[in-house]
Amino acid sequence: MITQMLFDQETLEFLERPLLMRLATLGADGYPQVTPVWYLQQRGRLYASTEIERIKYRNMLRDPKVGASIDADHPYRGVSVKGIVRLQESDIHDQVRQIAARYVPANELDALVAWLFKGPRVLIEIVPVSVVKIGAEWHGRD
Repeated sequence: MITQMLFDQETLEFLERPLLMRLATLGADGYPQVTPVWYLQQRGRLYASTEIERIKYRNMLRDPKVGASIDADHPYRGVSVKGIVRLQESDIHDQVRQIAARYVPANELDALVAWLFKGPRVLIEIVPVSVVKIGAEWHGRD
């Protein structure tokens, strides 16, 4: 399946920064549940990971629609994404390692990845359906 790339070059460069992504899933009560997560952008998709005991995992099983916000304080700008989640349970070790490598020093990576896989995990693939740049800094305004 071929999907349109919704991130322009400027946004792709912004997403290379190791910022937190705030992932919003829909709870059973209909309210959003928001969790900060590490992420990786590849080929126009956003990837994160979670243990299967987490609320966000159960929420995504029930309803694959999510929202995400990735932003920087100085200068203030960010990206707001709406998307559909695909969950992958097997062959995820390398991508989870790539995500973690963005956030921890190389000498701590092996220990962290071992800790992350202490229990069952899933890879979260977010297929964007809309992307909006937020903040005046994108448009050169003060």
